[in-house]
Amino acid sequence: MKYRHVACIVTTAGGIEEDFIKCLGKTYLADFYLDGADLRRRGMNRIGNLVVPNDNYCKFEDWLTPILDAMLEEQKATGCVWTPSSFVHRLGKEINNEESVYYWAYKVNTKQFHFSCARCTELCPQNDIPVFCPALTDGSIGDMIYFHSFKSPGLILDIVGDIRALNELARTSVKAGMIILGGGVCKHQIANAMLIVRIIFLYNWWFLTDK
Repeated sequence: MKYRHVACIVTTAGGIEEDFIKCLGKTYLADFYLDGADLRRRGMNRIGNLVVPNDNYCKFEDWLTPILDAMLEEQKATGCVWTPSSFVHRLGKEINNEESVYYWAYKVNTKQFHFSCARCTELCPQNDIPVFCPALTDGSIGDMIYFHSFKSPGLILDIVGDIRALNELARTSVKAGMIILGGGVCKHQIANAMLIVRIIFLYNWWFLTDK
């Protein structure tokens, strides 16, 4: 990510919020078999084999809420409509922590080799790696967006813009490959983008040969 070796990421809401939460407080490596109910009584949460103190979620809310406020104001002032990927891009801009994956998805690299540069002596272009999350509200982020909508209603997150962006990224790629960790909606979203390329190819082939 830091050196722009991938074109995009498709991930879960947990894959996004846990990245930021670990930058705001300690996350502990533990065991998949710890008793979740016992941890909960002691003010901790198990995420797979990771343990996150409850207080980290409070820190996350304190960090995220002002960003949601600012995004809503920008939407009202400019008429922009946010997508899940532009939402994550904004969080990557705000986190200012090199331990965050999404910091590097956004970050401007300073004096580092870039494939488009013969020699880098100035700022390289912004990484600007899109992060797609087809189920962004399926987690703590969704809860915070929900509560924020009562205090300050009107924030829009457009999933149509993202599915178009992902499919177009696949369609315009000369070559494409996938690194899949896990399954579910993220895997399906990527596979579907690849399928769109195949459908367009077959349609064009049929149209041209039919003539």
